[in-house]
Amino acid sequence: MVPALVAVALVAVGLGIPALGAALVVTDALQPSDAIFVLDGGTPVRELEAAALYRLGYAPSVVVARGRDAISIARQVSGEPSRQERSVRVLRHVGVPDAAIVTLSQEVDNTVQELAGDFAFATRQGLRRVILVTSANHTRRVRLIWSSRYERTVPALVYPTSWEPYDARRWWASRRTLEETIHEALGIVHFMLGSPLPTFDPKS
Repeated sequence: MVPALVAVALVAVGLGIPALGAALVVTDALQPSDAIFVLDGGTPVRELEAAALYRLGYAPSVVVARGRDAISIARQVSGEPSRQERSVRVLRHVGVPDAAIVTLSQEVDNTVQELAGDFAFATRQGLRRVILVTSANHTRRVRLIWSSRYERTVPALVYPTSWEPYDARRWWASRRTLEETIHEALGIVHFMLGSPLPTFDPKS
């Protein structure tokens, strides 16, 4: 399965230079919504964007995921905050009040699980529209997953953080953006194939 995913991604890269980078970026027009969801990862850049949208009045609350941390025990031993705690700390630091910050308790392994948890929370709370904030190169995958599973019930606006550089026109020009782009292309292919591989080894 892994060689097949790699082969498909390489073909897509070969056919899509330089269009692949641009195809990964989605920026929906913002509208007043019921909540802003900060997707796990990329602290503090995603939180800074969510806080800016909150201050602009696009939604009354910011929701923070609880992503699985492969080194959670090491963080506890070293006295480091968890990933979710770091996200909350950033939001507080830039002026989002505690009353507007919602932390989800369900631990999630990946984007598919995280969006499922976000949708579950949204439906429990009766939210009518939400904003999903993530990194620019991650927006297409988020849009694909949400549109295919949840959009009809709870419409979402996908919005990239402006605090994290991603040159979609020259994504191959550095190792960092090359790795990020290939990772997202593989993630999209993996989702379209039914997400057959777990994010973490079940035996670990």
